[in-house]
Amino acid sequence: MRSRRRIPAALGSLALVAAVVAGAHGSAAQADPPETIPGGPWGDGNSLSGVASYEEMWSTLQKLEDRGAIELEPAPLQSNLGRDIPVVTIGDGPVPVMFIANQHGNEFMVSRSMMDLIRQVAGSNNPQNRAIREALTVTIVPRVNVDGFDGDVTDEWGRTTPWRQNYDPTCEVGCDFWLEGRGYDINRYHSYGETPQDNPYVEGEDTLNEVPEAMAMRTLWDELQPVLMVDYHHQGTYVDEDGRMITGSIMWPNAVDTAAELGITEEFAQTITDSQRAASVMLQAVDDYGYANITRYPSTETPGIARNAYGLLGSASVLFELRGGIGQKSAGYISKTASVTGYELLKAVADGSWATADLSVIENIRERGDYVGDPRGE
Repeated sequence: MRSRRRIPAALGSLALVAAVVAGAHGSAAQADPPETIPGGPWGDGNSLSGVASYEEMWSTLQKLEDRGAIELEPAPLQSNLGRDIPVVTIGDGPVPVMFIANQHGNEFMVSRSMMDLIRQVAGSNNPQNRAIREALTVTIVPRVNVDGFDGDVTDEWGRTTPWRQNYDPTCEVGCDFWLEGRGYDINRYHSYGETPQDNPYVEGEDTLNEVPEAMAMRTLWDELQPVLMVDYHHQGTYVDEDGRMITGSIMWPNAVDTAAELGITEEFAQTITDSQRAASVMLQAVDDYGYANITRYPSTETPGIARNAYGLLGSASVLFELRGGIGQKSAGYISKTASVTGYELLKAVADGSWATADLSVIENIRERGDYVGDPRGE
């Protein structure tokens, strides 16, 4: 078992809080936020209009399986509410690829994107789709956090879903600081150790991971051994140096200190390069889309987040964050960004062109700009 540095409980809590705050808001909202181009839209961030419920998602996927378009099965572990997490397999090619989305329950537009991608790849027999299905085995988990999305529960403040965390009323360590004791942030508990049950923040081999959704994704990874892992999320509203709204941000693994501790610096460097090539394909996929304005995501080196954990395990790994919380007026454009980048990446992996993707695209990517709060004060 490769050893990891133990993080004292108090320090680990503070580090994880900082990571969540950075991921959710980036820098603090400015007192006088810059004007944005365009000047909106702003909407009800928790509006579920146009997004499938838990039951609707399963029903839609079941119909696709009945038609022979996909294989559908539950993830290896259920949620804490005893709900199955849908896992979709498309194609039977020799190269495994895995996409996951909606790890944070209130970041649900990307689940719509993955449903669109599933329909696109599985729904027709055009030459591009056939090539993908013959070259790849594509596994897509369109909604990891089924409880945080629409579980029939309330937190200790009386608020109900959708919310960021899973649901775990028994948690005592690593959860209270996430927000009112709802549960765990799934995307902080992916094991990069020997087993899915290993807690990323405890030194040595253990069985202290208490996040079933994260363990389920790692178990799937063990079964599939994907060459590529993509994780779709939402972020808030940010602007670039010209005041244009940023519609998405992208990032690859960067846990270089952990890789050094594990003695895999050289291997991890190659994984970073492979991940950057995948990210380059995704960026180029929407380069001509006028509504897409993509920057680099200013991420941490936290080893237990999916992007880093699966990179440390050897998969090329990409995080794609899309602007969320905008209601339905422009949600279609945001959703399309995810499905388009996913589809073009599958095509590039299927034909092998991703292996030579232009890295200058990554070298020239702009940093994400300032966070902008809703000017309506809502």
